[in-house]
Amino acid sequence: MAPSPELIAYYASGKPLVCELDANPFLCEFWPPEELEQYNQEYEVSEYAPGYFGFATSGGGEMFALAPNGAIVCLPFVGMGPAAASPVASSWSAFEGMLRNAL
Repeated sequence: MAPSPELIAYYASGKPLVCELDANPFLCEFWPPEELEQYNQEYEVSEYAPGYFGFATSGGGEMFALAPNGAIVCLPFVGMGPAAASPVASSWSAFEGMLRNAL
């Protein structure tokens, strides 16, 4: 899976890349846009969570990812898989609305 147009637009907007979040895990640190593909390859996202695309970390052992249905989820780095996905937001716009207090 590739980054969504909404994710690309977020990076292009110059919005903060480290934010508090109005939901558990409460911190979102976006990966550098030029390293998205590399991180997804290194974490073997396509193997362990086919159809998902990671774009950020919680700083606590989880990645934020776009799910195949467009939702935003947290996936654990260890034990990654669709069954381990924790829902965060139903859509990119809902997720972006949860971002607060740039750090």
